[in-house]
Formats: sequence, C-alpha cells, structure tokens
Amino acid sequence: MSYTNEQLERLMQDADKRAHSGRLERLRFLLSEDDPDPAPVDALAYEYYEEARLCWYVGAFVSAIVMSQLALEEALRSYYRAAKGVGGRLNELVKVDEASFADLIRQAEADGWLCPNEADALTKIRKEFRNPYVHTRDTKANDQLVKPTAFTQYLKIHAPQLLKSGAEDEARESIKILAGLFRSISRRAWGIK
Repeated sequence: MSYTNEQLERLMQDADKRAHSGRLERLRFLLSEDDPDPAPVDALAYEYYEEARLCWYVGAFVSAIVMSQLALEEALRSYYRAAKGVGGRLNELVKVDEASFADLIRQAEADGWLCPNEADALTKIRKEFRNPYVHTRDTKANDQLVKPTAFTQYLKIHAPQLLKSGAEDEARESIKILAGLFRSISRRAWGIK
C-alpha cells in the first residue's frame, strides 16, 4: 500500500500522541535516579545503558528491560575481558565471551566483585523481568503452569490492571536497578571507589 505524505504525517502525529502519554513522569523518574558523578565506562555498555534509558522514556517497556540487562551484562563482561584478556576464561568451564549473564553474576559474586544484594538485583532483572519476555513458553509441573505464557506477557503489556504488575512496573524496577548499579560497577572495574 502506498501512503501519501499527508497520511504518513497523520500516522506520525497519532504515534507521537500515544507515545507522549506518561513521558513527563518517566523523564522525572529518570532524572531522579540519575547518578551525577561521572565514571569511566565501557563504550558498548554505555550505549546499552543510554538505549535502556531512552526505551524507558519513550514507553518501550519490554525493550527497556532487555536493554537494562544488556547494559549490566556488558559492564560485567567488559571488566572480565580486561581482567582475563581478550579470549580469556571466566573460569575453568567457560570463556568470558561465551559466559551467560548468570555465569557473569555468579563469578563476580564469587570473586567478591559484587556483593550479594547487587548479585540478587542483577539476578532479579534476569530471571523475573527479562527471561519471561525472551523465553515465553508454557512449562508445566504437576499440571500447574510454572512459567508465564506468551498471553501472560501480552497482558503485562496491554492490560496490566488484570495482573499484580505489568511491563511498565518491571521496566521501572529494571531502570532503577540499572541506575543504581551501572556506574558503581563501572567505577569498581576502574578501581575507583
């Protein structure tokens, strides 16, 4: 189908109107969580960090969750690349670049580089927020559904009032964890207190 410039302009205006809803509060939240202390950070991890924040701001909540996890994962991975060398081993079982986020969290906590509450926060993003969106499948145990279905995830996005929380709530918590840990993890990687 071919659209006229006027039709395209109208589609853009409609999309802008929908996306604008809640932006002021989301921006206020972002600024309240911002860390004013600059810290050296890995370039790729920082790009993911900024994209997570942008996704939150524009209301792309699932993307904000995924990008928050990627930013934190890359911050850990970049530390271990520097500490173990490019192509180095995270531990005796896995190379740094082949490590999962769970592997990186476990190793950083075992190395004393992450404290238990930081590891728990990163695990929360991974298991409770990100995984259900990127691994939507029905899993049953004793005839009980034990993992969210695609329909549950759809409801979190489009009808959160039917559930105890929705994608926006999960994205807010992910962004809060990201804002609270990204720079401190980066500072630690560079030996800055």
